[in-house]
Amino acid sequence: MEKRTALVTAIGSFSADCVIRNLKANGFRVIGTDIYDKNWVACALDVDVFYKAPMASDEDAYIAFLKEIIEKEHVCRILPLIDVEVDALNRHRREIENADCVICMSGQETIEILRDKVEVSQQVGGVLNTADDPDLRGAIRVIPTRRASEIDFEQVTYPIVLKPVNGRSSNGLYRIYQEDQLGFAFANILNPEKIDDDALERYIVQPLIKGNVITVDVVRDRKGNCTAVAREELLRTPNGAGLSVKVFRDELLEKACRRIAERTGVLGCVNFEFIRGEGSGVYYFIECNPRFSGGIAFTELAGVRMVRAHLAVFDGAGLSGLAEPQTGYMTRKYQEIRM
Repeated sequence: MEKRTALVTAIGSFSADCVIRNLKANGFRVIGTDIYDKNWVACALDVDVFYKAPMASDEDAYIAFLKEIIEKEHVCRILPLIDVEVDALNRHRREIENADCVICMSGQETIEILRDKVEVSQQVGGVLNTADDPDLRGAIRVIPTRRASEIDFEQVTYPIVLKPVNGRSSNGLYRIYQEDQLGFAFANILNPEKIDDDALERYIVQPLIKGNVITVDVVRDRKGNCTAVAREELLRTPNGAGLSVKVFRDELLEKACRRIAERTGVLGCVNFEFIRGEGSGVYYFIECNPRFSGGIAFTELAGVRMVRAHLAVFDGAGLSGLAEPQTGYMTRKYQEIRM
């Protein structure tokens, strides 16, 4: 029987090794792409074929590149690993998807909601406000989120976070502890040559809450079955990838994530991020990334086969046989590879 072929993008990203290993274990032939040369990307050794990709920000060239590979390699599954490629594929999915080729990510409308931090915050607020469980409403909250264009910065209580409404990782994020730091942020955001620069429409303002980031890997099938696995990120890279974590159980947090996934129409695997307030223990919802988290391998190490479940969802199967997570501390190490 001929192997099915999967295309994995951005294989230099943190989740790539785990995704590729699971695809291989499930009998797929794997095509990998990245913007860097093959000899710069360790996971290029693990795929069957590697292609150097144009940057997804050059959208026309990127989509043309993908179409050529899909046809040439007979790709039937596409797994984008970073947000900029999720966005590009979402805008062009009608050109790419057909009976033989499926992009393994949530539907178009869901992606648009999840990538808009104002809209998704409103959706999550709706879930929590209508929850019939007072303990859930008390344990999980939404960080107050407003567009920067609507803010009177002379009336703001500092510290605040200023970041793009559809930002990814920590790109374009500013932590502002006092008013005189605004000038630096505005100098980078606003164009002084434009009298009516609307750049602040594309930024949001949130209060800066102290605490550790909690990442929850969530997978949901078409029938609404949903599993959530939480971890506290104890050490992180500057771009927000967990290095040392603690996998744990919290019934209220898991329940909230399942309800948020249902409300927004999540399909397959995504990750939610919260901050657990220092001292209060309250979980403040930050955002949802409609892709595998950089730390998806921690969930796999905890015994929950998220990648396999994700593939099954897009094969039309329901979630079944997922184990309960094994809690505890986990850490990541780096290994040198000769290319």
